[in-house]
Amino acid sequence: MEQEIKIKIENPLELISKLIVLKAEKIGQSFQRTTRMDTPNMDLEKNGTFLRVRSGHKNSVTLKKKLKEKNKEIFEREEIETEVKDIDKLADIFSNLGFTKRLILEKYRIDFKYKDLNISIDELPFGFYVELEGKSERIFEIAKELSLDVANKITVTYWDLFEEYKKKNNLQGEDIIFPEDYDYKSKLLVKGQIV
Repeated sequence: MEQEIKIKIENPLELISKLIVLKAEKIGQSFQRTTRMDTPNMDLEKNGTFLRVRSGHKNSVTLKKKLKEKNKEIFEREEIETEVKDIDKLADIFSNLGFTKRLILEKYRIDFKYKDLNISIDELPFGFYVELEGKSERIFEIAKELSLDVANKITVTYWDLFEEYKKKNNLQGEDIIFPEDYDYKSKLLVKGQIV
């Protein structure tokens, strides 16, 4: 069971410095490219199911399912994930099974383990976010310890945030990808390296 919250942050380097001082274990950092797969009519999404293949720190395939009872305090989903050798071949297999709709999400991510929580700091084309994943009660305890503003917690996906961003900025498009001329505002990650 995946339990997490996201929080929009303005200064990712400050949070990274705090985690280093607290001796959080850095698990890895990478440029991640997620290919979300669905039917042409988005039948999986309509049923609250999310199928993806992802490259980055590791190559993986993930199936996530929304729970029928929604918890408003935290984002919860059933999650099944495993590492795979070749995500492109797996995506082709899924396409041959009818999941021909492909949506792309790109982000730079740094992963930490702190106490019993997974903490990911993400740079997306529309901003910086921290994801706190673990047991719900611990998420809020550690968020407080890190001086994160849980009053502004986010309990939706990056895809949902992207839809809001597009409406607010009068933009079109389905894929969350970095433009060629993207300006790395904080230089959080450039080609997989902290600057």
